[in-house]
Amino acid sequence: MKAPLRTRRLLFFRETMPLYYIHAPKCGGTFVEKTLSPFIKKSPTLTLPDARGHLTWMQYRDVFRKHGIDIFEATTFSVVRNPWDWHVSWFHYIKNDKGGRRSGHAVEHRLFQDFAFRDYIHWLEDPAAERGPQGYLVRQLSDWVIDESEQVAVDHVLRQERLQDELAALVEKLNLDVQVTPMRVNSSKRGHYQGYYDAETRGLIARRHARDLKLFGYEF
Repeated sequence: MKAPLRTRRLLFFRETMPLYYIHAPKCGGTFVEKTLSPFIKKSPTLTLPDARGHLTWMQYRDVFRKHGIDIFEATTFSVVRNPWDWHVSWFHYIKNDKGGRRSGHAVEHRLFQDFAFRDYIHWLEDPAAERGPQGYLVRQLSDWVIDESEQVAVDHVLRQERLQDELAALVEKLNLDVQVTPMRVNSSKRGHYQGYYDAETRGLIARRHARDLKLFGYEF
């Protein structure tokens, strides 16, 4: 049985220094993993059960410490995405995921069948709303890459919007022996993310993701 939403997070290694991928969900992780697949066999996530899932940088740091692994002795990177686009992607992915089997969000899948996108945004804002255990949708993207002082802790932050070029630049900078192939064109017919928002819902996401906008400079 496959783990939901590619929960086998992959940490990639070079001979000289470990390279850890901090995988924020719905940010091009499939493309990253496919590109760096030659390094998967040495991944500690394959042997450490408590290092699986979409862990944040701080969670990896603490889990690895228990196993004698120092995250500060590695190069780390992650990928972020425009928060408004991120939520449009999440909503459609989960709503169209039969039974929530791929995403692991069975509760949300059931709820979203009766939701328009606006309903989804208001659901995010309701702390008493029914939710599954993952909690990914109510986080900020920067949660995956910061330390306790809310400073970016990973060494390299790539943008999903320019992922092919930025991953190629990182591969070259780190002298990795892999080929970055062209990304598959997204065949989704849902339209541009801006069309899903009105002034109210646009503002709610801006407030919810205030740290993301400050750190990464995203605009609507």
